[in-house]
Amino acid sequence: MAIDRQSPLPLYYQLKQMLVEKIQAGQWNPGDILPTEKQLQNEHDLSRTTVRQAIRELELEGLVTRYRGKGTFVSEPKLTHSPEPHHSLAQYLIQQGKTPGWEVISKEWGSPTEEIAKRLKVSRDKQVFRLQRLRLSDNEPIGHHVTHVSPVFTEAIDEKSLSKGGSLNYLGNNSSLGNSRAVRTLEAVPANEEESALLSVNLGDPMLLVRRLVVSAEGVPIEDLHAIYRGDRFQYQISSLPPEIALVKGKS
Repeated sequence: MAIDRQSPLPLYYQLKQMLVEKIQAGQWNPGDILPTEKQLQNEHDLSRTTVRQAIRELELEGLVTRYRGKGTFVSEPKLTHSPEPHHSLAQYLIQQGKTPGWEVISKEWGSPTEEIAKRLKVSRDKQVFRLQRLRLSDNEPIGHHVTHVSPVFTEAIDEKSLSKGGSLNYLGNNSSLGNSRAVRTLEAVPANEEESALLSVNLGDPMLLVRRLVVSAEGVPIEDLHAIYRGDRFQYQISSLPPEIALVKGKS
């Protein structure tokens, strides 16, 4: 392909599509470095602004990742997760050929903040269990989890299972989980200093915030989760298919 200056399509868009086709065709594989901005300018006789806009579009779509002082690299395909019942992220990672894991940063009992006390419906003088972990994929951190467990359910905590299975695996001794439900909210947020350091991203990079509150069948809050995932490595899939079809799709 060549840039068509008679086309109504913007020049940056034409360049972007050329680069996308090379990535999709396998000419560049995940981890490969792209030509420099200067090389693309000279090869296609384009301005620096045009080339930068094309690269920026690719970055926003998660196809490439820019590292300051190193260059622009083809990104790894995004990991996909769905909130379908009985499908943990760990199971999805395995289905996608990845090895899931956890790194426990801290675990402690303490007084909740005003926000956590409100979400768990407990008073601030109660002790809640706070767990901070990194979600790993092939030993690479892709998510930062901070969870708080209501004091009503802390006896169900199995500290030996903090590094195993899905995010709720450590509460396996809690019979209330069987009939529980989860309320989730998703939000795009920029990486702060802590997330930048923990997840090896640049300050301000796009991240996905997943907030989940697990509630028992009786309406008692069990666990509150605040999870931040790398926007370039993770996407959340929500299906409108009937449950039995969505479940089969999740196993494919």
